[in-house]
Amino acid sequence: MCFKFIQCAEHSCNHPSVTKQQIVDCNKRNCRFSGLHNGHTHQCTATCAQRLLPDQSIIMDTLSYPCSRCRGGMNSHAN
Repeated sequence: MCFKFIQCAEHSCNHPSVTKQQIVDCNKRNCRFSGLHNGHTHQCTATCAQRLLPDQSIIMDTLSYPCSRCRGGMNSHAN
């Protein structure tokens, strides 16, 4: 099934930030997110995948400065 591919940069504070994301097409007719999804009248909810697979993330870059939240002193978020 289709999934979302997320490219990230990792800041010096170890928090990631998304730099790019896109849907990767599985090219299956029985996936409602696919460009090849069955365009004819059918019972889509009964016969086709209705969810994306889990997101796939990869760190593509490292940055020498902290994320905007850490730079602003708002460190109340979880690591």
